Amino acid sequence: MRVFRGFLPMVGLILILACTPHKSIFVLIPDPSGKVGRIIVSNDTGEVTLTTAGATVEIVDGKIKPQPQKSISPQAIDATFHDAIKSRPKSSVRYTLYFKHGISELTESSQRSLIQIVNRVIAAINDCGGCDILVIGHTGTNGSDAFNETLGLARAKNMAEKLIDLGIPPDRTDVISHGEKNRFISTADSMSEPRNRRVEVIVR
Repeated sequence: MRVFRGFLPMVGLILILACTPHKSIFVLIPDPSGKVGRIIVSNDTGEVTLTTAGATVEIVDGKIKPQPQKSISPQAIDATFHDAIKSRPKSSVRYTLYFKHGISELTESSQRSLIQIVNRVIAAINDCGGCDILVIGHTGTNGSDAFNETLGLARAKNMAEKLIDLGIPPDRTDVISHGEKNRFISTADSMSEPRNRRVEVIVR
């Protein structure tokens, strides 16, 4: 049995070249931003970790340990896997806007950068073709869980309305609230942290 496991962040991309019905070669390449992560290729007899661009490993069958092979140059990777690389999905992009304490109104700084962020979101949508937009509202720890869930949703809806008014397609926009869960900065209850009062706009 052949297995490969990816470890975040930035796993990159692993390409599989099936040489015969019983042999496969795995090749690790950078993600679209140029970063390379780590992937472990394993079977019942052992495992090999790939950590560098162009690193390869061969699996013959489940009874033979995976074997590292000679690295492949970027030119050889492009020649062999051009169609697969070209068709891979774009990486998601994320933008963050911040809100005033206890309300769903943007800070002055985020208000000034809103148009610039909208233009970037539109460019990302056009670049990836069929992408969707996810708008996530967040809060700090002031107030109850229910209050913060509602406030996070109000912030996300406020932001989504602004984005749609400025040209973001409404039929591809989803709005959710994380409330005080998934805080950017971990704090105790009832502590004010401006970086937690935010909305994330993700194009994916």
